[in-house]
Amino acid sequence: MPDLTSVSSRRATTLLFATALLCAAALLLGPVTATAHDDPSEDGLIEGGGSSKTDCVSLFQTGLELNYPPPPKKKQKDLACTDGDLACDSDGLVNGSCSINMGLCLADDEDMALCTPAGVPVGGVVVKNKPPGHPKHDAGAAELQVAADALLGSTGVPCTNPGAGGGNCMQCTSSQATVVVDTAVKKGKKKIKVKVTTEPAPPKNKPIKDSDKLKLRCTDCPSASTFEHIADIVFKTGCATATVCHSGGAAAGGMNLNIDEIGAAALYDELVNESPLLPGATALGMARILPGDTGLGTASSQSLLYEKLLLTNNQLDALCTAGGETAGCLGQNMPPGSDIFSTGKMDLLKTWIEAGAPFDGWVAGATCGEPEDIWAPVDPPAPPAPGAGFQLHFLPTDYTLAPGEEFEGCQWMQVPAEVTEDWYIESVEIVANTGTHHIILWEDLADSGPAAVPGAFDPDDGGCNNNYGLKFFRIGSQDPESTINMPENTSFKITAGQVFGVNPHYVNNYNVDIYPEIYVNFHGSTTPTTALASLSFPGDLGFSIAPGQMGPGNLVDHSNAFLDRCLFAISSHQHRRGTGFKIWQSEPSSWADTTDQVYHSTDWDHPDVLIPDPPLRVTPGQSTWFQCEFDNGVLVDSTKRCVQAGESTGPGGCLGNNPYVCFSDDDCPPGVTTGQCRECNLDFGPMSEDEMCFMAAFYYPAQPGVDPCPWTLTGPFGF
Repeated sequence: MPDLTSVSSRRATTLLFATALLCAAALLLGPVTATAHDDPSEDGLIEGGGSSKTDCVSLFQTGLELNYPPPPKKKQKDLACTDGDLACDSDGLVNGSCSINMGLCLADDEDMALCTPAGVPVGGVVVKNKPPGHPKHDAGAAELQVAADALLGSTGVPCTNPGAGGGNCMQCTSSQATVVVDTAVKKGKKKIKVKVTTEPAPPKNKPIKDSDKLKLRCTDCPSASTFEHIADIVFKTGCATATVCHSGGAAAGGMNLNIDEIGAAALYDELVNESPLLPGATALGMARILPGDTGLGTASSQSLLYEKLLLTNNQLDALCTAGGETAGCLGQNMPPGSDIFSTGKMDLLKTWIEAGAPFDGWVAGATCGEPEDIWAPVDPPAPPAPGAGFQLHFLPTDYTLAPGEEFEGCQWMQVPAEVTEDWYIESVEIVANTGTHHIILWEDLADSGPAAVPGAFDPDDGGCNNNYGLKFFRIGSQDPESTINMPENTSFKITAGQVFGVNPHYVNNYNVDIYPEIYVNFHGSTTPTTALASLSFPGDLGFSIAPGQMGPGNLVDHSNAFLDRCLFAISSHQHRRGTGFKIWQSEPSSWADTTDQVYHSTDWDHPDVLIPDPPLRVTPGQSTWFQCEFDNGVLVDSTKRCVQAGESTGPGGCLGNNPYVCFSDDDCPPGVTTGQCRECNLDFGPMSEDEMCFMAAFYYPAQPGVDPCPWTLTGPFGF
């Protein structure tokens, strides 16, 4: 029996996640575009009301969205902000007031359906205010006036060609004023009024007068303390959203995290300085939350709850083994079925714990409101040196994913023009923006249909299936960063002009927009290697797990019909309800049978990679058996879909192409569904809310001689 070393080659990912709840669903999406100025979430500009014929002369610039509906027959809306919400309150403090930043923009000639602007002279902008020393003098309005006067300068803002459109006349203040709205004054309401008078303008050759106002509203933070705020936006909405989780009388792990059910004091007692029920966590000296913990996110952390939200299953196992305990001593990461949690919420939780995790008061650095997640595009990796390889870059134009959205698309792309002869690839480096569910490069295979050619990006082409027939899974990754090496003397071949189907699957678990971008570095040479490597990717497509059940799918007998091959790297692919994947060299009697078991991964998103030494030889006629385990409502939520026309209402009637994920009837859109949300059998499907069970086995042909599998993988192998 060879030495079967299970190696997790995943990059340690510590700052991921989203606003998605514990049982979050994802929907299919389309591209997002920005057009009109009266949608300030798009361009940060707010029209101040008044006649549409004059409403292009001045606009408020806040970057915020008008968020209260106007009274009947009135255009103006309120700009509402919660005290301490950094999304709108620039000081971020829970201090009884909102500091709202705003500027002014003049002569907007981008949208000219009703209004054509004109130049604004010196003195043409007046921000209504009382004089200094008056009890009603507003410092923010005065600051806005100063910013407007600085914009006008000594010449004003000209508009010499207003009919050209496209914003060629528009200019904005270079700084923003801070307008403070006190929650205790006038019920937290304030108005900013601006009057702008232009130069004489056609057709009447008279000045345009535009009077605008912006209604501001500051509301108290609904939470009385940092702890209560965390209880509401982290624990209640992230851990206690389903009866199978941390709420109700049968709360998971005996830990009810629903503040509405047990109250703030009882919740605090559940968490702070409380010993975990897991013996392994106790052996490591961990509490659920340790006040003042300075080791959060490191091997010295003593706050179990924080680490279970932060780390993957493999990283939790590493904490166990580093502390002398067995892998699995800390249980599963949380929320179940996902290894990512909101970066903004994790920062808030970290701030509170490091400040001593107090029950009362607001700690420094903690803010009210929904914390914004941190997401940034990846830094482009340097391409291989000339003569050592080449780079493929995938970036669809103007394509973004809003929070909670999902897509799987394809673009057929040709290798760079400098590839003029056959290349033998010995290593592949994949670097992509975070949010990946998988990245696959497909090769087109010769068949009766047309050969694949380069084309436009199609966000609805799941698996690159829409345009061409037979294809081959060449290389792939579930991580945003991975390196895939071949053993010595092996490679895979790329020919001049070859076309790859770049197949990204992205799920936006952040509360900010993201977009897919992928770099693939191929390293190798034009010198042929002794052997060519390949990939086998068999799967179980026929399983079905009923709601409320956990159990294995079908046992798959993957027979090696005619090849004598050496498996040098083995891994697996499941979705978020996959709880286990096993591989055997002989037929097992049950899921629990460990006889000849060579692989067992419990981490769906960062599955182990088995690197056998020497490689596993599989001769013609020999079989490998594999099986997956799934959870459809025991540790995680059950899969649910809205009923569509033509579907039955039972759990077996959910069609595989039903994208309408739901938790209740309220999530089911009328017209396209019947409005009913029901539990579904967990079946094979492409969405992250469906399931998969694939074995990925990388191999090279057995070699003649006494040592048929002479080359062992020594470099990193991320899949």
